[in-house]
Amino acid sequence: MSESEKRELDRIRDQEVHPACKYENLPSEVQTYISRLELENYDYKQHSAASMMMLGILFGSSILLSAYFGFNITPATSIWRYLVGVGFILACIVLFRREWKRNADAFLPKDDEAPSTVDEQLKQEWELAYIVRIRRR
Repeated sequence: MSESEKRELDRIRDQEVHPACKYENLPSEVQTYISRLELENYDYKQHSAASMMMLGILFGSSILLSAYFGFNITPATSIWRYLVGVGFILACIVLFRREWKRNADAFLPKDDEAPSTVDEQLKQEWELAYIVRIRRR
C-alpha cells in the first residue's frame, strides 16, 4: 500500500462518520448471520484453548505417573521429576486461564465505549474495497 493510499484511509478514518455501514444498520438476517459466525469463532477459540490445556495436563500427569510407578524407568528417587510434572500441569492451567480470559475479553469487551469488533471489521472491509476500486481506475 502506498503512502498516498495510507493518507487517504487516514483522512477517511478521521471523518466524523465513516462511510462504511454500521452493524445496527444491517438487515436483521445479516446481523443474525454475523452473530452466529462470531459465536462459532469464539467457541472454536475456547475449544482449542481447552484442548491444549487438556493435552498439557495429560502430558504432565504422564510425567508424574512415570515418576511414581516407573514405567520402563526406575521409579524416581529424587523429587525433580515430580516437580517437573506438577510444574507442567500448573503452567498449563495458568496459560489456559490467561488464554480463556483473553478470548472472552475480545469477544465481549468490558468497556461499553469500546468500538464494536464487527463495526471495525466492516470498516476494514470497506477500506480494502475502496483501495481496490482506486487501483482499478
